[in-house]
Amino acid sequence: MKEILRVILVLLVLTLSGAIGFSVIEGWSLFDGLYMAVITLTTVGYTEVHPLSDSGRLFAMIFLIVGLGVFMFGAVTLGEFVVRAQLGDWLGQKKMMSILNKMQDHFIVCGLGRLGRSLCEELEERSLPFIAIDSSEEIAEACKERNWPFLVGDATEDDVLRAAGIERARGIACTLPSDAENMFVVLSARLLRKDLLILSRATTEKDAIKLRRAGANRVISLYATGAAKMAQLLATPHVEDFFEVVTARGKAFELAELKVSDDAPYVDQPLSASGLRDRGVMVVGIRRRNGELSMPPKPSDVIRKGDLLFVLGKGEVVQELLN
Repeated sequence: MKEILRVILVLLVLTLSGAIGFSVIEGWSLFDGLYMAVITLTTVGYTEVHPLSDSGRLFAMIFLIVGLGVFMFGAVTLGEFVVRAQLGDWLGQKKMMSILNKMQDHFIVCGLGRLGRSLCEELEERSLPFIAIDSSEEIAEACKERNWPFLVGDATEDDVLRAAGIERARGIACTLPSDAENMFVVLSARLLRKDLLILSRATTEKDAIKLRRAGANRVISLYATGAAKMAQLLATPHVEDFFEVVTARGKAFELAELKVSDDAPYVDQPLSASGLRDRGVMVVGIRRRNGELSMPPKPSDVIRKGDLLFVLGKGEVVQELLN
């Protein structure tokens, strides 16, 4: 862009110099000199404003040669700028598609309004892979500046969700401003993946019910959730302080869910012999594969493959277990 502005500035200076030159050499008014400079540079072939003297003709020849050189330089610069921009966009799209094709077990965020952007920031803070989808080119540029993987498109379309790797995704969050749009995304996502974790926002409780029926696993009703949070703060402020400590970003403690894999060292062992407590991690709950929830778990409860452990502990220790 700087090169284009530089060429425009050179053309303006050249035109003004020509106007002054013709005015001084021929004794014309500045307007007549400007007119002569413009028709000379543009080579439109109009007749001279006034008959030129030999000095004026010599100046016109020099001015025309210099002007043509500047025009050619400008054309080359403009062409280079356009080609470079198109090539940059093409390479950027290729790079983005390469990143998307390699993503596994990631999250998809549909809609980057205030809620969607905040969600992406949270996922980034937790080092969780994600891709954002929005139809706005302006938002896409903002994502590019933050190095967020993104797709420009309509999240309600199946092809866009497939391009975002919904077959390999861990979950999808529908944060579009309209409940109707979120409904379409939920329906499309559920048809494409029966086992996908689907979250959606809702503005009314009535729409929240419809979104659950459409296939959303969890629906966040913003007003209802906010009201419940405020009521909890009023009733039990110290309990809320505790939860803020374990859920806020950058805090020393972290509350997380840990799925027990086949090769976990504590598989088929009672909780008391798992060694998790010795590592500074407290198991506050166990969800069995059949959905049964043990909270708080007993020391004699045996940890089975496929169980989901709810653990509380120091952030670095919890992250080590998750990895």
